[in-house]
Amino acid sequence: MSGLSIRDKSRWMVVVAALLWSTSGFFAKAPWFDDWPIESRGVMLTFWRAVFAALTVLPFVRRPTFRIAMVPMSLSFVAMTYSFLVAMVEGSETTTIWLQYVGPAWVAIAGLLGLGDRPRRSDWVMVWLSITGIAVIVLMESRVSSVSLSTGPVGLALFSGLMYAAVMLSIRHLRGVDVAWIGLVNHVVSIVCLWPLVIGHAPLPHGFQWVALFALGAVQLAIPYMIFAWAVRRVESNEASLITLIEPIAVPVWTFLAWRNHENYEFPRWWTLLGAMLIATGFVWRYGRARHATRGERKILDE
Repeated sequence: MSGLSIRDKSRWMVVVAALLWSTSGFFAKAPWFDDWPIESRGVMLTFWRAVFAALTVLPFVRRPTFRIAMVPMSLSFVAMTYSFLVAMVEGSETTTIWLQYVGPAWVAIAGLLGLGDRPRRSDWVMVWLSITGIAVIVLMESRVSSVSLSTGPVGLALFSGLMYAAVMLSIRHLRGVDVAWIGLVNHVVSIVCLWPLVIGHAPLPHGFQWVALFALGAVQLAIPYMIFAWAVRRVESNEASLITLIEPIAVPVWTFLAWRNHENYEFPRWWTLLGAMLIATGFVWRYGRARHATRGERKILDE
């Protein structure tokens, strides 16, 4: 990479961050945690991931400060990570990651309600394709699932996407705040909120589980978060958004490669893949057009 420009190196850093994030399904479906009760495994993974993520980002905090937007941000972050990992443990990792990735569509709808930037015309293509993708997944799951969609993995995944949007809207009010500090606040609040559900009520990790949990907190969450925060300063946000599509695409790939021979592994169903394709198409349309427009504006200025 020595011959690459700073911008090109930053693009590759976004790729690395997305690939590290995409290991969430690998850990959520790992047989290393099979001795944990399925009904508490998701919250246990969320708690211990937050512990090791907080320890990882702590040395990088430079400018602690407080802003009121941190309150809704951190509470939304707890709800997002809890519902995301519980949905991934109890349901399909592919369904979960794609339903969470509709967060930008919820942000656009929130803008229409006056809670953020007013949506553009290209946003509505993304919104309708996302809603169509959600409808395909939810309708088909309702036909084959015996679990309530509102409280089961699909409902939790949808809720995770809504909370993802709430986190993004809150962070918009935190421009200039140390990104490591923002991450630490989110992880510490997660620890505080989930402590009563885990300590004294669930078995402690043992043996190799400690290593796996450290990797989940540091390698899957904290390190890529800091890599992305550094790289996105030198990469246009629209381009970075397109690159991070690697994450939901790679999630089922890692899970398949690692655990396809495990007795509990299930290949993604056709409606999940169809819904994911619709959501991805809307994402590419929105951010691809925005990137093209930005390049056009820069070309005009250069001329």
